[in-house]
Amino acid sequence: MPRVVHTAQVVMDLAIKLDQLPEPGGDVFGEDTGMHVGGGFNVIYAARQMGADVEYAGSLGRGPFSDAAREGLTAIGVQHTGPVVPGDLGYSVAVTDASSERTFISTRGAETRDPLGAFDNLTLDSKDVVYVSGYSMVHPANRSALGRLFERLGAHTQTIPRVVFDTSPVVADIPLASLRAIAELSPIWSTNERESSLLCTQLGGVAGSASDNARKLSRKLGKVLVRVGSAGAWYSHNGEEPRHIPTHTVKAIDTNGAGDTHSGVLCALLAEGMELCEALLWANVAGALSTTVSGPATCPPRDRVATTVESIHSS
Repeated sequence: MPRVVHTAQVVMDLAIKLDQLPEPGGDVFGEDTGMHVGGGFNVIYAARQMGADVEYAGSLGRGPFSDAAREGLTAIGVQHTGPVVPGDLGYSVAVTDASSERTFISTRGAETRDPLGAFDNLTLDSKDVVYVSGYSMVHPANRSALGRLFERLGAHTQTIPRVVFDTSPVVADIPLASLRAIAELSPIWSTNERESSLLCTQLGGVAGSASDNARKLSRKLGKVLVRVGSAGAWYSHNGEEPRHIPTHTVKAIDTNGAGDTHSGVLCALLAEGMELCEALLWANVAGALSTTVSGPATCPPRDRVATTVESIHSS
């Protein structure tokens, strides 16, 4: 059975809600909405909500945060097959303001210290879907380990798995050499509007609207998705006219984890063989529904997503 293989970082999320971020030097009180297993766990959770078989190949450490991560993975039926490295996991302070926008401040822990051979024993099939995060590319150890994996996969072109590359908010900090290395695997490049603009600039182009960015980037990168929240998403392949992928209209109360939900659902449905644009519609809908409740890992159950997708098809 095809799997979703997750190579990125699981961390702890400390979630806070407040009206607005303070000015430099200021102080505000927010609502503590709890500490949760987060980061890449949100993607894994979303894929499991769709019924996918998921393997977590990233690094964990030793300590209370790592123990919580292991418990969280075990609770949703996911096996950790990656390395165990010194130290504990890092954590991320996720702040959601009154407009439902979220801001992160993160530390670095065991999840950023992949050994060079972290993925050497990873056996992949051409029908598997590998999730790669841009966050991995800004940590030198993880970048080196993934580069080694990319080289191995590129040497066996007939068995290269499908790759979803979530460029992440730190895309502008990813070395061009790393972007070129992952491009050799012909991934789906998943960006939001801001990330697509940063990527356009990084590749020597001029950023425009979300649809313009999707078309421009796809001329260089192949399959490019630009997520635009409540406006859905734009998808282009090899410079073709961008296709608009709709979504479901909701009243968002917390956008923390919406992009992760999108990625997890997309990976899961591609692994089961769903056609790409239909999988993107499901991912849009799941991402939208996830914003209607508070918390990071808030992907709705598959049947709820299916019902909402059907209503879009019939309208």
